[in-house]
Amino acid sequence: MKIVFRFIIVFFLFIYPVLGEEVVTTKKDEPDGYYGLKLGAIITPTASIRIRDKASGSNDLSPSDKSGFSMPWTMFSISKEWEDLGLKAEFWGEILRNDSLTNDTSVGTGNKSNPYVFLVRRANIAKTFELGNTKHQIQFGMFELPHMFSVWSGNYDWRYFDKSPLESLGFARDPVDLGINYIFKWKSLSLQAAVVNGEGYREVQNTTNTGYDVIGKIGWDPTWSDNLKTGIHLLGRASNAFGYASDECREGRTKCLLDDGNPNTRRQGPVSLNQEQVIAIESHLLWKDTINLGIGGMFKKQLGGTIVDRLAPYQVGTMVPESTGKGGYLWLGIGNGTLRLVTRGEIATGGPNPGLRATETVEREPWVRFQPGATEPRYSDQSYYVGRQIFGEWIFSQSTRFAIGYIEVRSYDRKGEPNKWYVDSTGESSNRVEYIEQFSKPVSYPISEYSRLDRSIVLKATATF
Repeated sequence: MKIVFRFIIVFFLFIYPVLGEEVVTTKKDEPDGYYGLKLGAIITPTASIRIRDKASGSNDLSPSDKSGFSMPWTMFSISKEWEDLGLKAEFWGEILRNDSLTNDTSVGTGNKSNPYVFLVRRANIAKTFELGNTKHQIQFGMFELPHMFSVWSGNYDWRYFDKSPLESLGFARDPVDLGINYIFKWKSLSLQAAVVNGEGYREVQNTTNTGYDVIGKIGWDPTWSDNLKTGIHLLGRASNAFGYASDECREGRTKCLLDDGNPNTRRQGPVSLNQEQVIAIESHLLWKDTINLGIGGMFKKQLGGTIVDRLAPYQVGTMVPESTGKGGYLWLGIGNGTLRLVTRGEIATGGPNPGLRATETVEREPWVRFQPGATEPRYSDQSYYVGRQIFGEWIFSQSTRFAIGYIEVRSYDRKGEPNKWYVDSTGESSNRVEYIEQFSKPVSYPISEYSRLDRSIVLKATATF
């Protein structure tokens, strides 16, 4: 018996140092998760069916997440808060398909597979303090940009089904970037200002420009009662606003000016070719769990300049005109605490892929439509797209929801005409040039044109814990 007792004592003495300190995730008499270490995750299993039929000619077989099963928005989060010091550190990891980061996969120009990869989504330290009736917070590291406010504040409540409107239109390259962020709050008024790299969290600094982006937001979110909340927000972004190199827009140096492959030229443009300005406005209305209404718009300007050849200093440069783009959106959710019907519309310059592009230039003016040597009138790019979606949502619990719906995108080309699919009699894809040429010379396989309409039926779920 003494031997057994001694063994227990020795075992306890040896094993006690191995036992780690208990992870405190709650504080007594305080809401759970408010004090100490907090763990969380978001998973969004998705099933999509692309609608294909002969009327649309949509025989696109390229690899993508538009059909089949996927996990488009899956994250893991860890945060630690020191309440007495006003400090908070957070880390979020995100699972993405590899084609979101590189063109080496079969979705792009390469032949590699498309496995899921783990990527850092957030990693920052925040200091919060109060001065009188005002609250202040400074974030340093990797954080969500101001245009994502509608997602994390609950105004746009369906990020798991589709990107938020400002994210879809392309207010910034990515929803997350590296930099420093300041947030000010006083009653219903809020201000936010951020200085970031500008490339987003998926790219290395200096790949698109060598300077820094400046982003700001001012918002007013009054709460009229427990059931009625409204808000209006004005946002702005200036890319490559300061800190840039004066000669960064050299051929092949950044994405500003691609290499033309000609060793006899060394093209260079002004920094303005690497700068754009964006302004957006969004308002929302929330009434109980019954109505969720949002409306907004965005304007983008891409600055212009003259491209010159440094090896031919006396040669006339190529003028790149300033271009602009605009878009608008609306969403409406109607229902109760269990079931909701949601519809959303989006229209913007650009296309066929969603995302606002600055396409309109002064070339639409009549006196430049015909120029010497031109084979056809010159018009501003008239391309745009229209996106629509409608879905029903089942709110199983506060942390688990399901949705099934329909998404379509119709796009128009630079002449303002509907984009088409071109398919020959053997079922192979073709293009508009070959389609027109068949009327002036004999072809082996006749080509037909179809109106292009991208349509999908989507089943999605989300769980947050």
